[in-house]
Amino acid sequence: MKNNSSRGSGASSQSHKFRLAIWSILLILSFGVSACAQEYKLRGTPYNPVIPAPPIQGVKQDNTLFDLADLQGRVKVVFFGYTFCPDVCPLTLANMKGVYEMLKEEERAQTAFIFISVDPERDTPERLASYVGAFNPAFYGVHIPENELTRVKKDYGVYAEKNTTVASQSAADYLVDHTAFVYVIDKQNNLREIFAHDAPKADIAADISYLVRQ
Repeated sequence: MKNNSSRGSGASSQSHKFRLAIWSILLILSFGVSACAQEYKLRGTPYNPVIPAPPIQGVKQDNTLFDLADLQGRVKVVFFGYTFCPDVCPLTLANMKGVYEMLKEEERAQTAFIFISVDPERDTPERLASYVGAFNPAFYGVHIPENELTRVKKDYGVYAEKNTTVASQSAADYLVDHTAFVYVIDKQNNLREIFAHDAPKADIAADISYLVRQ
């Protein structure tokens, strides 16, 4: 009887240790799942709260109509500039080209890069086609008439005005002072975040990848 009791006590002890081991494994796994389920944090400056992207309508570089609303279901990367820009605009386009190249093929298909001219007087659709296409022919170049552009700039908080302080410039040869932000709009056409024009390409690409999956 004593021997049987001893064996029963040993079996019970082993069973208890086994249960403790299982609970320990489950606890570790639960921490792992919790860590994986943490909410993704956007790397730009987020809109809080998220707001609907103001409408943008104009003419694309192929002289067909552009409407931001038509791109619902795709992530939109919007930036403002002009083709005669000597520095910031080509740097921004080069940066966006790098972002595009970091995306997977299926992510590229669900993302639209949109360059909006703040110099409609000189940036015809034909000139936009040549300029934007030199960086990436998949990018949109959008011409918006001056009266409508005023509304778009206001809605997106964009500053863009002719620089009249340079004495050497002529009426046809002028600079445009402008802000240089990159706006990221999700597939539901909500403004999600803003980046500086020279933000790390990897940060922008990571956020696009995340938003493509939403």
